[in-house]
Amino acid sequence: MLAWLKKHVRLVLLVIVGLSLVPAYLHAYSLSGPSDIPTVLLGDKVIVNSAAYQLKLPYSSVTLFRTALPKRGDFVLLHVPNNSRLRFGFFKRIMGLPGETIEIRENRVIVNGRAIPVRDLDPADFAWVPTGHPIGSTVQNEDGHWITFTPGKSERRNLPPIRLLDGQYFVLGDNRDDSEDSREFGPVSGDLLLGRVIATFATGPRAK
Repeated sequence: MLAWLKKHVRLVLLVIVGLSLVPAYLHAYSLSGPSDIPTVLLGDKVIVNSAAYQLKLPYSSVTLFRTALPKRGDFVLLHVPNNSRLRFGFFKRIMGLPGETIEIRENRVIVNGRAIPVRDLDPADFAWVPTGHPIGSTVQNEDGHWITFTPGKSERRNLPPIRLLDGQYFVLGDNRDDSEDSREFGPVSGDLLLGRVIATFATGPRAK
């Protein structure tokens, strides 16, 4: 065993360093709001990779380099300045990218004049969602993720076209009737994206 360790000392050191850095870049959170039901329910756990878009010096705010660009559909943790209720960060889905024009018509997201594809789902298939976590009467697959809303309910179901500037992103909650997002506080700067959700863990009926 000692001979193997001597031969593979580099590998061993890399593994040790890698394991020591995991807590600096992977963080667990518990969902406390309804804005992303039924994708995640209240109490569900998520794992966020804080190095998904930029690598920072461990346990600091110093950015070393960019690792990737955010993509449409990414489920992210972000921070909104000057918002005392959301000062610790919250979760939304990126729906608009820099340079795009975003519009919403009756909960349908329009990007550069083209509607994002949706497919109606049977709300009965979501009977596992607890009654305490109400979803809308409509559930759809929106380009690979679930969204829910009740037609005509939300005051923010329509939004005139907004042109995103360089470095700006438009974020929405999957529960379109009950989400504080870019429809209210506007586009967000890329430096406010704290990380991307890479795993979710159910704590309710789905966990059984």
